Amino acid sequence: MTKEQAFRAYVLAYDIDVPAERVEAEYDFFLTQAKHNLQYDTLTSGARHTSDELAAMEEDLREAALFEAKSDLVLKELLSKQDLPVTQEEREERAKQIAEKDGTPMELLYRFFGKDLSALDRDIREEKIREQIYQEMKEQ
Repeated sequence: MTKEQAFRAYVLAYDIDVPAERVEAEYDFFLTQAKHNLQYDTLTSGARHTSDELAAMEEDLREAALFEAKSDLVLKELLSKQDLPVTQEEREERAKQIAEKDGTPMELLYRFFGKDLSALDRDIREEKIREQIYQEMKEQ
C-alpha cells in the first residue's frame, strides 16, 4: 500500500460531516477544469468534444470533489487535535527540497516563506500526519 492509498482509505473511512456546499464548490472547480481541458484539447488537436463526454465524467468528478472536501476537513481536524512541533532543521530541510525540486535559490525562499521559514510549518505538520496515517494503515 502506498502512502497515497493509505491516506485515501483513511479519509474515506473517517467519520466527519462534510457540508454539501463544500463538495459542490469542489465539484464546480473540477467541472470547470474538465471543460477547460476539453477546450484546450479541441484547440490543440482539433478533436470535437460533446456534452456527453462531460456527463460521462460526472460521477468521477463528484467522487473527486467529495474526497477533496473531506480530506481537507480530516487534515484540519487532525492538525487541531495533535501538537506536532516543527523544528528549524525540518524547515531548512523542506526549503532545501523545494529549492532543489524547483531550482529556486534559497534566498528567494527565505523572502517568500520568511527568514525563519515558519510559513512551511503547516505543510510539514500535514506531512507528519500523513506519515502517521501511513504507519497506522500499514499495521492494519
